[in-house]
Amino acid sequence: MTEDFALPICIPIGNKKVGKVWTFSLPSIITCPGSSRWCRSKCYARRIEILRTNCRRAYMRNLALSQEPDKLVEHVLQHLPKEAEAVRIHVGGDFYSKPYISAWNQICSERPHTQFWSYTRSWHIPTLLPALETLRALPNVELFASTDPDMPLPPTHWRIAYIESDSRAIGLVCPEQQNKIASCQKCRYCFHKKKGDVIFNVH
Repeated sequence: MTEDFALPICIPIGNKKVGKVWTFSLPSIITCPGSSRWCRSKCYARRIEILRTNCRRAYMRNLALSQEPDKLVEHVLQHLPKEAEAVRIHVGGDFYSKPYISAWNQICSERPHTQFWSYTRSWHIPTLLPALETLRALPNVELFASTDPDMPLPPTHWRIAYIESDSRAIGLVCPEQQNKIASCQKCRYCFHKKKGDVIFNVH
């Protein structure tokens, strides 16, 4: 482990797009077992990591910590304010292992008054799907099955995050991307409805 990885966990307040909610990310691609060729070629998180090396270092520190699930739970609960309204899991990265998913299950269970949400392609990995089903069953968790033209559709009971170019796409076109709403925090569609799909522009 390098000296950089010994620095504190990174759980920042979101940017203008997301709003004043907390976020947790991992490095893209290497933590995305369900990613498709299309996804890897269009990955906005990867572009951010290339342009902003400080983000890449922070995400790598988070990854190093996440490989010790008990420590991840301890650190997130220590650094995430108890009054946090909402947390987006993975602006970059994804659920890469069952122990890691279980750690988030414990974190979300310990903070029942905080709303958590995430878009994941790991539903496409059969060995990870049962753990994700358990996580998404929590009342304060919203998981979207992210998909694209290179991927099949997810299980029918999942909310889906489509890409606009996908001919199968149906649902609410992201209002923030249409400049109709200022941020995810103002919209709240993705983390409070428990129903309804969403369509994103490539960005």
